[in-house]
Amino acid sequence: MYTMMEEAHPDIKRRRISAAGGSPQRIIRCLTDLPSGILAHAASFLADPSKVLFAVALDGNSAASPNERSSAIVGNQWSILDFGGIEKELAVKLNDDDIEKVLLCIDAVNRVKRLKLTNCVNITGVGLEPLRGSLIIEQIDLSLVGEHQRPKINPLPSISCDLVLPI
Repeated sequence: MYTMMEEAHPDIKRRRISAAGGSPQRIIRCLTDLPSGILAHAASFLADPSKVLFAVALDGNSAASPNERSSAIVGNQWSILDFGGIEKELAVKLNDDDIEKVLLCIDAVNRVKRLKLTNCVNITGVGLEPLRGSLIIEQIDLSLVGEHQRPKINPLPSISCDLVLPI
């Protein structure tokens, strides 16, 4: 038994997950060690843009070629991608690299019809490059604020129509 002053051995806190079929147990040391099904179930409680951000975070820089885990998490229904579905505090921190990874992760060039960049005030538009050549994109909403919100943003956003229009 441990008292308040003693520390438990690190392995005691680790959970062992048995693979299907009774194969040997493995120790889960980080979130990426969990099976895809568990991660996909956890992500099912998130808003759609948050699911993709979760998958991108798990995959690190490998979002350019989505793997089985990220596909299980994000699914394939992406006709509308609306960043207004995530907390404003997170959306204002997203930059062009983040937006690009999200678009690559969901194969936006072939799936997204409408993109809404609500509260994404920290982008220039360079991160929208994965949409270039899309035959299905119908609308890119650059309004940056939600409906019925005052459009005063301080400081002024750095989005550039010159970077977005060629897409």
